[in-house]
Formats: sequence, structure tokens, C-alpha cells
Amino acid sequence: MLYPDCGHVNGFYLGQFLGMLGWRSGQAAHPLTYLDPDTEVGLDTLAALLLPHLDALGEAQEAALARTWAYALNEFDDRDLGWFLLGRLPEPPRHPRAFLAGLARRLFPGGLPDPGPHARRLDRPGDSLFDLVPPPERGLRSAP
Repeated sequence: MLYPDCGHVNGFYLGQFLGMLGWRSGQAAHPLTYLDPDTEVGLDTLAALLLPHLDALGEAQEAALARTWAYALNEFDDRDLGWFLLGRLPEPPRHPRAFLAGLARRLFPGGLPDPGPHARRLDRPGDSLFDLVPPPERGLRSAP
């Protein structure tokens, strides 16, 4: 799927990215079962587990994730944040906004981008972060 536009955000991208941790409901033996997402140690552990997945994203994918993350922290209400995290961790964070902000500080040490005035929220569960590719580069036009 081509990257829709530079203002596009999709809350489902947050859940898809956290889903890369591989935890599924009913898995008692998963290492995340014993992790508390509301502690500094829990956030450090999650960041260490997610960093290789972040590094594996393409440029368009990472940009969409970072923009969505920034927009979510600024514009989503706590219910929305909790919804997009639902089922991604054995124990949901008690404070989703603080959890996502703490995790973002660890994964994006240079900071998240400004959401921008042209951000458009399109929460479509069928769109996949992992299918995004940048638009084709336009060739240089020669002068007439």
C-alpha cells in the first residue's frame, strides 16, 4: 500500500507495532507475562525488545509510526489510547498516555515529530503499518 500522505495517522499502527512483541492472550509462558508496563524497568525492557523491530521498519513505516505516536499523545483521549493498546500486553498500563510517552522517550531519543496542523486521523483497522511504502520519486523534468 502506498503511503497515503504526509498528514495521515492511524491509531491501529500503535497496536500493530506493539504486537511485534508476540504476546497473545492466554500465553502464560511468554516473558511479557511478568512485566509491569508501569515501571521504569518495564519500559526499559519493552524498549529493548521493540528497538530491533523499530530498526527493521522502512522509512515510510517509521515516519507513519512516529507521526501517529506523536498525534496520539497530543490528541487521543485516554480511552482511545487504551483501546489501541488492548490485547498487546498481558497487563495493560494503568496510565496509557504516560506509558506511551515513556516508551517514546526510549525508542525515539531525538523526540517525536510535531503532529502538524494538517494531520488527518484515519483509524482503519485493515490498513497495515507493515505494508506502507513511500510514494515513487518523481523524476527531474528537463527544461523545454
